[in-house]
Amino acid sequence: MKPVAPKDISNQHHLGNLLNHFPVFNHGRKRWLTVILGGISILVAIGLTIQLIANTSENINIHGRAVVLRIFPYPVALFAGLFFGGLLAVILAILSWHDGITLFETGLILRKGNRDHTWIYKDTSRFDTYITNINFGGSVVSISAQIILENGNNQRLMIKNKYDKMPVLVDNLRGLILPELIKKCRLQLHSGENLFFHKFLQINKDNIIIEGSARPIADVDYLQRNKVFTLFDKNNPKKRYLKLKYHQIRNLDVLIDLLENPLEDHA
Repeated sequence: MKPVAPKDISNQHHLGNLLNHFPVFNHGRKRWLTVILGGISILVAIGLTIQLIANTSENINIHGRAVVLRIFPYPVALFAGLFFGGLLAVILAILSWHDGITLFETGLILRKGNRDHTWIYKDTSRFDTYITNINFGGSVVSISAQIILENGNNQRLMIKNKYDKMPVLVDNLRGLILPELIKKCRLQLHSGENLFFHKFLQINKDNIIIEGSARPIADVDYLQRNKVFTLFDKNNPKKRYLKLKYHQIRNLDVLIDLLENPLEDHA
């Protein structure tokens, strides 16, 4: 099925062809519910205000105008709060009507409210995804995911777990970003630069540097278990060098690629 995106977003020809669109999860239901509840609040506030004015007019005829200062201000403040709260809800729902992420060939657009954030894939210097399975009764009932993107100017885009089909979004971005990012990182190593994955972990053209000690990359292996990443001696698995949680590592996928395919194999 061809992806459907808002017209003003889908016509971004400078980003290439439209590939996919991911609205906010249950966005249609949420926005209509917000509009309906906001509309009800506005109507209730108007109705109560009209009723208050009618009752106050009757009380003025009986008790005089002094009754206005005694009974009128407090309900008016309450009804005004109800009215403007409902109006704000409707406005926010309209502004966020087309919230979502749209993927193109060379970049993505994240729309939030009346603002669009454009991200060009080739500018990415960091790409990390954190995926957690939510279990109930021994079965996976949901998946929580978070995506972190950074570029060379230290600008960051965080995509949180609120969009439809998050696993598909993660897979799509991995395919669009990782190959170019890995290639870029390898070129950096060839030019003599170091790649930093953690304050205790970096890689240069010849070695992996763990807590200040340099070792040939081919001599180091890794293990992933329970969201923990462990580096150990390939010839002596009991000799562990470093253990880190996934979220502590920058560019985990790039690190894994370099461990599995050391640079000298591609020189």
